Amino acid sequence: MIIIKNIKTICFSVGLGLLVSCGGGNSDGDPVVNLPAKPNLSLPANGENCSAYTVVASDNTKAEISFSWTGAAYATSYVLVLTQAGTEVLKKEISTTSYKVILDKGKTYSWTVTAKNSDGVNASATNSFTTPGNPIGNYVPYTAVINFNINKSTSMASLSWVGKDEDSTTGELKYDIEIKKDNVVIQSLTNQTISSIADFAAVLNATYQIKINTIDKQGSYSTSIVTYTYE
Repeated sequence: MIIIKNIKTICFSVGLGLLVSCGGGNSDGDPVVNLPAKPNLSLPANGENCSAYTVVASDNTKAEISFSWTGAAYATSYVLVLTQAGTEVLKKEISTTSYKVILDKGKTYSWTVTAKNSDGVNASATNSFTTPGNPIGNYVPYTAVINFNINKSTSMASLSWVGKDEDSTTGELKYDIEIKKDNVVIQSLTNQTISSIADFAAVLNATYQIKINTIDKQGSYSTSIVTYTYE
């Protein structure tokens, strides 16, 4: 009887060890999370008239535009989103780092690529470009190029941006600026002609989202968004 009890005890111990060893995670027992890296957009070039395109023989009002971006570590797929004048015109999930889209000529588009995997997502910056050809109406402004930085020695955040439009001067552009900290609006300005705001104190481990609408003299606008986590 003593021998049988010892065998049962050994089997139980081995089984428990197997159960523990089968669980994934780090040395603390927490599951390993591999969020995808942020994709970097390559083509079309940001803020430029698009030169990399293919003629659409069946429709001279259209152009086939080639999109490409760098592969992101741990990504299993990418979501390409295109907007025009604030309206989404394409949302496509693909497994490659390039894609071709037929678009209207003479219009300004904004685009982002979001890397995905089972652990989460990571979005690229927002870029803009104008398709070749004459516009129908007026050009929509390019998305603002946002420069947001935090000086880690002083914890002061600085924000500036650059706007551009094909048929408005820089002085004719206006901006709506919204700053969020952890999804709470901390600054909101509308119809501004400025291109920067005063530095402000940043909070460690907070996530900031900067949203800027660039508005031309016709009232057309484009939207640029960047996100920054202060760590």
